[in-house]
Amino acid sequence: MAVRGRHRRYQPNRINRASLTVTAGGAGMALPLIGTGAAQAADVDTWNKVAACESTNRWHVNTGNGYYGGLQFAQSTWEAYGGTRYAARADLATKDQQIAVAEKVLDGQGPGAWPACSVRAGLTRDGGTPDIHPAGTTGKTSVRKTSVQDVQPQTTPQSRAGTAEMYTVVRGDTLSGIAESRQVKGGWQGLYAANRQAIGTDPDLILPGQRLALRGKAAPATTRPTSPSTSSSSPEKTSSDRQTADRKAADREAVGREKQSTTASRSLVAPVSSPAGTPYRKAGSSWSKGYHTGVDFPVPTGTSVKSVGAGQVVDAGWGGSFGYQVVIRHTDGRYTQYAHLSAISVKSGQSVGAGQRIGRSGSTGNSTGPHLHFEVRTGPGFGADIDPVAYLRAGGVRI
Repeated sequence: MAVRGRHRRYQPNRINRASLTVTAGGAGMALPLIGTGAAQAADVDTWNKVAACESTNRWHVNTGNGYYGGLQFAQSTWEAYGGTRYAARADLATKDQQIAVAEKVLDGQGPGAWPACSVRAGLTRDGGTPDIHPAGTTGKTSVRKTSVQDVQPQTTPQSRAGTAEMYTVVRGDTLSGIAESRQVKGGWQGLYAANRQAIGTDPDLILPGQRLALRGKAAPATTRPTSPSTSSSSPEKTSSDRQTADRKAADREAVGREKQSTTASRSLVAPVSSPAGTPYRKAGSSWSKGYHTGVDFPVPTGTSVKSVGAGQVVDAGWGGSFGYQVVIRHTDGRYTQYAHLSAISVKSGQSVGAGQRIGRSGSTGNSTGPHLHFEVRTGPGFGADIDPVAYLRAGGVRI
């Protein structure tokens, strides 16, 4: 039986972050004024509840959104409260070390450093002292296991693009042109062989926003048959033949783009391969607008989530009750939202193509089970929703 996940009431004005009051610029750091007195503390069970709310208890999470670790420390907070004595960032520290720093934040700022999650977790100023060993005196070493179905954002291919030889397709590009300008091994055939899964079965059709690996494979021998006459040809003739082949390939790709501009520019793809679950505008007190603002797709954690159309990422990170989310602005002016993700594969400002993977589904934020919450909006923020199913169907998607 399919899991039908849904999320609790969305509260857009609440900040689900640790210690946003700390700033790292100017003459000093701005901290809330609290009365002097005994140090504040909370037991490990309470900190576990805070982490469950902030990061679904992923103590080593780093999605690239500027907040790190199970308690989602801002880097300035981590540094201000002595976290660097343990690790450069919170996600690189152990659970006990993160709790030790959190104790200092609680003492300095109170539970308001985690405005929403402190309430849900029952975090107060008079809790018990946690049984932690930040210096590792217990001698135990925690072993983190990451399953295929709960892949983290930093392990996805797109997030490793900074160290790999990647190229983002722009309007007017051809495989042959990219291969020539970037000196790809194996020419356009090698470039296509290395990116066949991303491009598809038609090498003449590449889309703006696609990410291509430039470490091309050697072109298969069958792509350029040789005969006794061609094998003894002069270098000049071989070069001419290659140029002719490249021109033909460029012509085919130009024709493909022309067809795309007239027919495929309005075509959309489904964000996941799954029947729809909780429908759009389902009424209920679980949602702040009195109805469901999107449509849910019940899929297991780790399912690839795709952009439904070409566009530009305007938000990629924590979205409060929506958990980890991606918001994309499309060429038609509409915005799509993909929420409760377990992994994010793109960055804000990045161009994406239709069908490009942008993350993996999960159950982060206010969610009762693994699913994808999908919205279509007239603006980038909450409250501008329109019927997502009608939008997809207008683009040729069958739901």
